[in-house]
Amino acid sequence: MNSRITPKITPWLVNHPNGVHITNPDIYNRISSILMPTVSKSRAGAFHPSQLYQCKRAQVYGYHDAPSLRVYDPTLQNLFNDGHFRHLRWQIMLLEAGVLTDIEVAVYSSEYRIEGSMDGINAEEKWMFELKGTSQFKQIQARGALPAHIKQVHAYLLASGLEEAAIVYECKSTQQWHEIPIHLDPNIIKEIKEILESLNDAITNDYLPERLEDCENKTGATYNSCSYSQICHGCNTPSDIVAFRSSK
Repeated sequence: MNSRITPKITPWLVNHPNGVHITNPDIYNRISSILMPTVSKSRAGAFHPSQLYQCKRAQVYGYHDAPSLRVYDPTLQNLFNDGHFRHLRWQIMLLEAGVLTDIEVAVYSSEYRIEGSMDGINAEEKWMFELKGTSQFKQIQARGALPAHIKQVHAYLLASGLEEAAIVYECKSTQQWHEIPIHLDPNIIKEIKEILESLNDAITNDYLPERLEDCENKTGATYNSCSYSQICHGCNTPSDIVAFRSSK
């Protein structure tokens, strides 16, 4: 798979010295729908590509809409906001340049109970777009896409039925970018299916996966950063989650 994005977006940027503007009413409406959401969608009831390699027990908590601990950190929230608007900038450019046909494309597989939103697609050429802001730009240029990102993209490929993707890494400090083509790897798809089958078994047979060793001992970075650490030792079955949620 050759570069899908760089050969087209480079001249587009050169020819738009006044910056990123929306000239197409359809694109304006699409961006408005993202900036003015009418309903905050719950992430419960499904597993998500960005989390598949995290703690299985935590993923099942999320599936069951367990109460999570939110840490109110303004710096962290500002980091999320920066990533959100980095995505919008690229999505506007790629729509205006005719590189993408749609953005924030929802995917869902009932077989695996997996859902997510692809950053963009080209429906005519049948490939997806994924954007990553990074502080490891030189390493990625030298070594390629991070394994976690390759696996995340493959989860989208599994759910969407597509076989190709383009990951764009943008350096957070210089705005240089590096495009990496990804073609579906059957071995990674097999690995993802095995994870999803394990998670779905917990849903079908109504149990919680085992705690990680550090979490059992209430130690370590994974336990300390977990959104469910405050309920993990008190909830040992899905029914416990329902009871805990009802008590709040």
